Amino acid sequence: MTRVELPHDLASQDLAGAGSIFANRSFLSLWTAQVLSQLASNMVLAGLMAIVVGTTGSNTANAVLILTFLFPAVAFSAIAGVIVERADAKLIMFGANVLRAVGTILFIFVGANVLLIYVINLLIATVTAFFAPAELTSIPRIVDRRQLMPANSVFVLTVNATFAIGFGFLGPLLLTTTGPVAIYVVVAVMFGLAALAILPIPGAPPEITTPPGAAVAGRALTAVLQELREGIAFVRRTPRIAWSLTYLGIASSLIGVVGALGPGFATQILRLRAEDFFFIMGPAGLGAVIGILFLNGYGRTIPRRLLIDLGLVAMGITLIAIAAVKPVSVLVSPAVRPIQSNLPELLSPFVSLIAVVVVIAVSAGIEYAFVAIPSQTALQEELPGDVRGRIFGILNTLLSVASFLPVLLAPAAADILNIVFPGAGIPVVMALLGAFTLWAGIASWGRNHRAGLHEGRPQTAMADPPEHSSADGQ
Repeated sequence: MTRVELPHDLASQDLAGAGSIFANRSFLSLWTAQVLSQLASNMVLAGLMAIVVGTTGSNTANAVLILTFLFPAVAFSAIAGVIVERADAKLIMFGANVLRAVGTILFIFVGANVLLIYVINLLIATVTAFFAPAELTSIPRIVDRRQLMPANSVFVLTVNATFAIGFGFLGPLLLTTTGPVAIYVVVAVMFGLAALAILPIPGAPPEITTPPGAAVAGRALTAVLQELREGIAFVRRTPRIAWSLTYLGIASSLIGVVGALGPGFATQILRLRAEDFFFIMGPAGLGAVIGILFLNGYGRTIPRRLLIDLGLVAMGITLIAIAAVKPVSVLVSPAVRPIQSNLPELLSPFVSLIAVVVVIAVSAGIEYAFVAIPSQTALQEELPGDVRGRIFGILNTLLSVASFLPVLLAPAAADILNIVFPGAGIPVVMALLGAFTLWAGIASWGRNHRAGLHEGRPQTAMADPPEHSSADGQ
């Protein structure tokens, strides 16, 4: 397996011209499909989370719902990556959106039956496991290589903008005003429109034309597993790829945990309804959009590893701040209450507990963008075409595995702590996560600073342990 060197010329591109990629009609079609499908996915997720938490009152039940999104990615994404390399990505994306539209309609017939919600969601997520690597690997096929950074930024910007709009606003709005059936109908229509948006995209010929194995099913499975091992070996032998995946895994894990605890935070800390958890996730999505816009305008002047380390350290501090919201509010409320009561009616909300949470959530979104965009862009720049689908499949698997245990254990731990120490579960769990993230960020900062990556000095690629390996500094 040949080692891939970082194309440093891409790091110097002017990111402010990201809008020019919309002149590419194929990219515009792919982006339109992404907008529709991401909005749809986030709207239905918001609705399902509110229904599950409202029905069960359990953080753990909500975590299980999120795991039904993640498990298929663990089980099938790597295999899906191998299939994407040998199939037309356009057909995979079209078929996946059609199947997701049909699957969403099934939610209408199950009501608040949590078990059936889990089963249907598991099936839809399985289809998504094949859609994701097809979408990711299509970007380098239809976009000029020098536009990969702006194209990737636009896609990540769209992911976070649609998250803020769909998960933080439209989903809860439809749920509270018209009920869950309206969400399911609207989401199904959006998936259908996303499938139609895929049609103008040119077919994407497979990177590898040979079949994944012999006609015998057993031999074919052996060939698929062998190629998966080769993809994993490539990651292990390429430290820059491994570190990009590690950073993305940490960010994905934290986002999953915050999403799992969000409805409980709304009800237990903010004293709101479960569906009002958009006060946390909506501003976080908005913050990610702000972070991406900043990176598009100024990111080219800052080494990537410095951006990532800044994001990790700040994210750890932010999680600790979230954990401290309730005890600090209890401590200072006697002093703040007279000030708040004497303020004009329009200003009093700005010194409320919810206002503080919104500010913290926006900060968390910005920090997430600082970790996710440089890591994701480095992957797309460095991966060769003959392994790209495989590695993107491994990427989805890694991100899901990274989120799997924390998403399950954190809410379960919060529920157990609440039994022993009522109200302490979520703050304690968030504080521990913040401390771990802060430690990881400080350790990464020291390693990358010693390697000269914060100054952007070129390094020699090595397959030694991570602290001596080369990682892109631009």
